Amino acid sequence: MNNQIRHEPNDRPEAVRQADAGARAWRAAVHAQQSTTPDHADFYALAAELVDTLFSIGSLAGVLARQVEGYTQRRPVGERVYDDSRTVDPVTRLDEAAEHLRAMGDVVGDDALRSVNAFWNAIGHIGVEDIPSDSSGPVEGEVSR
Repeated sequence: MNNQIRHEPNDRPEAVRQADAGARAWRAAVHAQQSTTPDHADFYALAAELVDTLFSIGSLAGVLARQVEGYTQRRPVGERVYDDSRTVDPVTRLDEAAEHLRAMGDVVGDDALRSVNAFWNAIGHIGVEDIPSDSSGPVEGEVSR
């Protein structure tokens, strides 16, 4: 019985390589944004990417949940799925894992996407314009803070 990961880092499945690249790219985006001058156009563009990313993560959670639930039935002849504690039925453990994925997908799909879409909408209404040099007060439509 072998419960070790079967793939070397350079021989991982395409989905794992893409997920790793996405996570690394988001970490790089965080670092890049921390050192840049804030700009509403960047906020808007990043919001669009967040929407796409969260939608994709929610979709992946659904795909994984379906695959995890049926994992024991999809093993080749001669393989058996087991739980390493040897005290829990692997089907029960897999069902629990799938339920966690569905819960995460629900949160990403509902709350997170709703929030980032609202941010994307709100930031899309922001603009910047030059202040006329002969103006001593707020520009029409500007809110003082």
